[in-house]
Amino acid sequence: MLKNENAIALTRAINIAYDDPEVQAIPELRDTLLHAAHALDRVADHHQVAADLYQTLTAWGNSHPRGPQALDQLYWVALKDGTGLRASMPYQQS
Repeated sequence: MLKNENAIALTRAINIAYDDPEVQAIPELRDTLLHAAHALDRVADHHQVAADLYQTLTAWGNSHPRGPQALDQLYWVALKDGTGLRASMPYQQS
């Protein structure tokens, strides 16, 4: 499936975050990113995948005082591509 620039940027950001050792050490994050990557392959609406990922990362961040730095870029890419989302960083970088 041919993807637009936003979908490609989201896929790239997911891959970069997924490969990070800090993210790999947190099974919940690892599984979330894997699920999002698979959803991008199955779902035509990458905006919805981005919005869902943003909401999941926000929920995770709200229950954790610190998060892996590798999530930062992914968080902002998902925010930019998701629809109707308000910006706020739910955690501080570790």
